[in-house]
Amino acid sequence: MIHTDAPKDHDGEGKDFAPTDLLASSLGTCVITIMAIEAKRRGWELGNIQIDVYKIMTKDGLRKIKTINLEIYMPSSIDSKKYKILQRIAEDCPVKRNLENSIEIKLNWHQTKI
Repeated sequence: MIHTDAPKDHDGEGKDFAPTDLLASSLGTCVITIMAIEAKRRGWELGNIQIDVYKIMTKDGLRKIKTINLEIYMPSSIDSKKYKILQRIAEDCPVKRNLENSIEIKLNWHQTKI
């Protein structure tokens, strides 16, 4: 069961996820899911991947998501060929395709020693 609540600045208590938080999280989980599917199909071991999701709301006018930033942390053990394929796959995430005409989406890639 998922509980939601509006943020404090929008008549809620801010105790649970806002519906827009879930929308932003859907993008992050979609990206990592389709990357994992592609890796499984190719027999690749990805190791630990981390995605941090940041949602920026509009300040003026109607309340809506302005930007979603995904900070994607990939192990440095993934070679450049695989890295580029996974980046391409992530850009074609179904959730991203559905949102990108109305929300600015930024995928920021990092290689780490996870």
